Amino acid sequence: MLAHGFTVEQMVELVRVLLATAHSQCVVAGGGGRTTEAARVRIAEVGRAGAQPVCQNRVRSGTLGNSIMTLFPAAEQLLQASDIELEQALLHHIVTVCDDPIRRMVTRDGIATDLFGRGGYEYHIGKRTEVQKRIGRAWKSLEDTGLIEEPDPDNGRNGYRIVSREGRAVITKTDFADAKVRSAFIREMFHPSLPDAAWNSFRSGDYDTAVFEAFKAVEAAILKKGVGKNGIVPGDHGVTLMRKAFDPKSGPLTDMSARPPSRRDRRYELFTGAFGELRNRKAHGDPTITDPLIAVEEMMTAGALQRIVDNA
Repeated sequence: MLAHGFTVEQMVELVRVLLATAHSQCVVAGGGGRTTEAARVRIAEVGRAGAQPVCQNRVRSGTLGNSIMTLFPAAEQLLQASDIELEQALLHHIVTVCDDPIRRMVTRDGIATDLFGRGGYEYHIGKRTEVQKRIGRAWKSLEDTGLIEEPDPDNGRNGYRIVSREGRAVITKTDFADAKVRSAFIREMFHPSLPDAAWNSFRSGDYDTAVFEAFKAVEAAILKKGVGKNGIVPGDHGVTLMRKAFDPKSGPLTDMSARPPSRRDRRYELFTGAFGELRNRKAHGDPTITDPLIAVEEMMTAGALQRIVDNA
């Protein structure tokens, strides 16, 4: 099986899933007659149907289809790639491995071994070390962003990983880049009142809904504090509600102690402007938000308004 390009890691996996058998055998090593114990691995009958096409593919190409080598045919190109380019290539490769009925899961070290195996990069100790470092950093980034995960506790302890549901969802270049940006933000960075609907929409890439739900929560808090005052009724929303709630002379949420008095006007303008401009892009016919950082900015704007409402 080694002659067909299988690595030790791959053969262990075949035995683990009962597609191959292994038994120890004493063999004579070298010309001195010294014996040593070796493991002999054979494809089981149940695994021949699945293993034969893979073996034939390795004989033809020398290695399992590898999207990393497709993008970076030489080790030098991999080392010069940007972090996001390498992480995307690594994720594609992990998906390919996980979809392979023989392998189904992969380890970080196994990927580096494959890159310098039969049909792979020309071996050079210095380059291999640097490639291992780059693969290690990319691997950690995929783990940190939840794009790969343990298949189960036992295999996880042995370093095996599979692509997560989110990893499959962000496999395109744009979604992959956005997912990395989204993963840089945690819920605690936003106002505590940010609703689940806003946070979950943001995490899934639905930025318009995320912003709308964030402002909707602020709107609900304002309505709760102001209903029945200065003409505010339960059906009020948006700019209409803001005008009544923060009217500089009679608004129930207006800070009448603000000095100079012109600050009341500025707060009125702040809320009416923010709700008129940001609350509901779709209603205004504005372009859909595609940049996660814009969504973060607008969700945090809603948080700043919520803080003011909390203290009103």
